[in-house]
Amino acid sequence: MTMNDRVDEYLWDPAAPPDRQVLAIESSLSAARFDPERRPLQLPERRAGSAAGWPLWRSLAAAAALILVAGAGYAAWRWSWPDNRPWFVAAAPAGSPARLPVGSRLDLSAGETALVDVARIGTMRVSGGSSVTLRATASNRHLLSLDRGSVHVRVWAPPFSVVFQTPAGEVRDVGCEFQLEVDGSEVRVRVVSGWVQLDNLQGEILVPAGASSEMITSRRPGVPVFDDAVPGFREAVRRLEAAPGDAAGVVDRVAALARPRDVLTLLHLVNRGVPARHRLVEQAAELWPPPNLAIINRVLQGDDRALWEWRDSLPLPPVKGWWRNWRDALPLWLLDGNAQ
Repeated sequence: MTMNDRVDEYLWDPAAPPDRQVLAIESSLSAARFDPERRPLQLPERRAGSAAGWPLWRSLAAAAALILVAGAGYAAWRWSWPDNRPWFVAAAPAGSPARLPVGSRLDLSAGETALVDVARIGTMRVSGGSSVTLRATASNRHLLSLDRGSVHVRVWAPPFSVVFQTPAGEVRDVGCEFQLEVDGSEVRVRVVSGWVQLDNLQGEILVPAGASSEMITSRRPGVPVFDDAVPGFREAVRRLEAAPGDAAGVVDRVAALARPRDVLTLLHLVNRGVPARHRLVEQAAELWPPPNLAIINRVLQGDDRALWEWRDSLPLPPVKGWWRNWRDALPLWLLDGNAQ
């Protein structure tokens, strides 16, 4: 082979006598013989924004489709879990089992902690002195009971994937991170991200990120109160819930201590028909006016639909938004250690 890729030798023995037919063919084709100096090979120029003739937008669309398919496959795998398969205990005191089978209970002494994988959708940190039991587990529903102590749960999954049974009622995740504490017959929940639903035979309540609630069996779960409320506001709200008949002065104190952020609490109290509810409605309207003034009169007349229209105008986090709560999908070792 030469530098111009011409073949200068025959494919047969050149020492053999020339073949007349081969010579005739060579003579007739000689005019078309490749000569890079006379007829240089012209290759088509590659256009900007294309790859091997494939437009850039098609390449980007194909990449995006591949990412979507891969993401959907990963989510389906992460949310799936074989029925009754044990959970893995990532960290526990010496001598503790490495798995938490269905029907088994994890009891910790004071000062001990354990970290349990919630199927593939999150983690549960169990504090010392706690007793937690895995009741059932499947691909889209995991049921536990917490008899005493506290757990810190982080899950990233469709709403109501994880449910805790407690002495006071049930606690259901709505795609979130939360702290759950059981002290005798009292239950307390603090929501870090997303929402949590509390319900018992008396009623139910949705608690947003940044707020807390309490629950006992004898009355409806407590209305959500934001953790950064001014001192005295939470105590006044809980007192009003516990003894609405002795509300003299308590309603005024709740109204006086409320901020615009606390209008959610005020509207929940109004919905429960506490005494002097008109005072709470007036304060709520001053702190966060409803979408239209007619809503105020409708609320005072007992129109629940108007009250929820007002509530929906508040700057609350979405009930479920995985893209907003992406942090809950990360493993603990990638976080800053705030989860307890």
